[in-house]
Amino acid sequence: MLDSKIRGAWDAAMRPVGRALGATRISPNAITVLGLLIHVVVGVLIVQGRFVQAGLVLILGALFDTLDGAVAKARNMVSRFGGFLDSTLDRLADAIILVAIAWRFTEAAGPAEEDLRWVAMAALVALVAGFLVSYVRARAEALGFECKVGIAERAERVIILIVGLVITYVLPLAVGLLAVLATVTVLQRIFHVRAQAARDA
Repeated sequence: MLDSKIRGAWDAAMRPVGRALGATRISPNAITVLGLLIHVVVGVLIVQGRFVQAGLVLILGALFDTLDGAVAKARNMVSRFGGFLDSTLDRLADAIILVAIAWRFTEAAGPAEEDLRWVAMAALVALVAGFLVSYVRARAEALGFECKVGIAERAERVIILIVGLVITYVLPLAVGLLAVLATVTVLQRIFHVRAQAARDA
């Protein structure tokens, strides 16, 4: 939802940044991989219970998620493989963050997390639902349907995680909200495709 509203303005803002980075000859795919490594750092910080630091580093990771595309456009290196790699590593990055949260609230729980083990289950629900958000769209579009609807696409989910990590006391609420919104988004997309299929019948 947010992506569709700000995509044009964001692309315009990132264009000079893409040109500047493109001048260094760094490849878009290298930026994509570097973004994943930043998410690994975020995961480590979460497991250590350093939530605020994790949230701040995740902001950097979110920025890298947009830089690869900007550099690809600036250097005329947009490719199907680049899009494939970006989407694949985005899913892996999401998994790293949510698995780290689940681990922190179970195996690595500190005194503050002992009574919040339900957060681990919410994180796993958010992980599965987040994967399904992407899968449902990819599968629908492969079958010729339009499937860009949804209350919580990846941009919204990342923002919720950043807020939850930086404002640590709301992290359990943020993870629970993430699980609910991602699940609702999956259902929205399923019913949206169902409506299109019914019209085509």
